[in-house]
Amino acid sequence: MRTAERFLAAMVVGCMALMTACSGTLANDGRAVPSQETSSGPAVPQHPSSDVPDHFQTVSGLGVNANVHSWDNGRLRPAIDMIADLGEVNWRVIIDKADWVTDRDPSDPATIDWARYTPIYEHGKMADLWNTIEYISSKPGQQVMVNVMGGVPQWMGGDHINASDEDQWVRMIASMVAYGRNVRKLDFTLLSPMNETDWNGIEGPKVGPEQYVRLLHKLVVRLDGLGLGNMRLVGPDTASAPKASSEYLQALDADPLVMSRMAHFGIHSYDGSSGGAAEALAKSSRPVLDYWVTEFSGPCPGCDTGSPNPADWSSAAQTASLAIKLLQEGAAGLMQYDAWDGYYEHHESTGYWGLLAYDPDKRTYSPRKSYYVLRQLIRYVPRNSVRIGASSGDESVEVVAFQDPASGRVSVFGRNNSDSAVKVTVRLPGLSGSVHLSMFSTDPERDMAAADGALLAGGIANLTVGPNSVFTLTGSAPKS
Repeated sequence: MRTAERFLAAMVVGCMALMTACSGTLANDGRAVPSQETSSGPAVPQHPSSDVPDHFQTVSGLGVNANVHSWDNGRLRPAIDMIADLGEVNWRVIIDKADWVTDRDPSDPATIDWARYTPIYEHGKMADLWNTIEYISSKPGQQVMVNVMGGVPQWMGGDHINASDEDQWVRMIASMVAYGRNVRKLDFTLLSPMNETDWNGIEGPKVGPEQYVRLLHKLVVRLDGLGLGNMRLVGPDTASAPKASSEYLQALDADPLVMSRMAHFGIHSYDGSSGGAAEALAKSSRPVLDYWVTEFSGPCPGCDTGSPNPADWSSAAQTASLAIKLLQEGAAGLMQYDAWDGYYEHHESTGYWGLLAYDPDKRTYSPRKSYYVLRQLIRYVPRNSVRIGASSGDESVEVVAFQDPASGRVSVFGRNNSDSAVKVTVRLPGLSGSVHLSMFSTDPERDMAAADGALLAGGIANLTVGPNSVFTLTGSAPKS
C-alpha cells in the first residue's frame, strides 16, 4: 500500500485512458489462465469454432481486502453485511501487524506450548480476527483467505526476518492457523502469510525470493505436521507485479513442494498491469496455476496516511477501468483495496481506501461510488464464471464479458470514458441464441440504476450507454 506510487500509477492509467480514447479500444486478447488443474493451453481460445464463444480464464476470486481492526466488539457487522451483499465475495482478511508473539519463545520451535499461545489468540486483535472470519463465513457464498500484513516483532527482525529466527516465524504463523482452524473451527483454507516482501519493510518484512520460498517450505511441512494439509498458499503478494513474475516465481518453481501447494499466484497492481504474470506462469512447472491481483484500486492520494477519501467519481471510474484491463490480461481474481475505512498498525493511521466510508462520530458505514462500481461486477459474475471474447466497436467504451457455466448467465461489464452518450454494438463472438439483457449504470449522479437494456441475438447487442458511466449488461442465455 504505497500512496505516492499508487497516485503516480493512477495518473499513468488516466493518461492511458486518454490515449485509448484517441487511438482505439484496449486489446481483448488476454491469455487464458484456467484455475482448474484439468485445464491447460496456449494463448488462444479453447473453442475455435465460429458458433462457440472464445473462452479465456475462469474467474475465481472477485472480492475485497478486509482489515479486522475495525471489528469493534461487533460494530463491524453492518459493514460486513453490505460487502457480502456484493455477491460471491472473496475476502482477503488482514491481520496487521505480524507481531502478536511479543517476546522470544525459548522452547524448541518444533513445539507449540498451547498454555503460552492460547491466551495470545483469545484476546485483542487476534480475537478480532476470529470474530471477523466467523461472521463473514456465516454469510452464504463468501470465501475467506487470511493475509498477514506489516512487519514482524522487533526481536524477530522488525522490517525483516532474521535467518536465525525463521523457525520462530514458522511457529508463529502455524500456531495462528492451527488455533483458527482447530480451536475456533473456522472455515478457511487459503493463506497469504506475508505482504509486499519486496518493498520497504513496513507493508511486510523485507524477504527476498530465496528466503521467501525457504520460509514457505518450512511452513508447509509444519502445517502438514499439525494435520492442516489442506491449507493452500497465495503469494508472493509483491508490490511489484513484474518482480513477482521475474524473481519470486523463479524461486517458487525451484521448490516442487511449495509450488504444489500454491492455490493462486498473488500480485498487487495499481496501474492495470499484471507484470507478465500469465506469460511467466505459462512457462513454469505449473502452467495451469492462475493468478489473483490481491490488491488493486483506483487512485486515492493520501489515503494511507490519514487523508480522507474525497469519494469522487474519478477514483471509482478508474477502478472500473483497472478491473477491465486486469481481467482482459488474464487475472482470475481481483480484490479491491479496501472494504472499509479503518486503522492500520503498520501505517499508524486510518486508511481511507474503503468501498465503505466510516463516520467515527456515528460509528456507521456508508457506500462510496466505488462500492456500486464493484457491485455491478461481482454480483453478476459468480465464482467460476468464464471470461469470453467481447468488443464494443467504439474506442471510448471498454468492455469485458463473462458466462457462468452453471446458469448460462452472460454479463458484460464496461465503462464509457467519454462525456457523451454513445451508441455501441457489443459483440460476443460465437454466442448463439437470443436473450434480453438488463442494464445497470453508475455515474456521478446515479448508483447502480436500472437503464434501458438490450436484446442479445447471435452474439450482438445494440445499445446506448450513458456519458461518463460504468455499466453492466446481464441476462441468462442458453449454455454453449
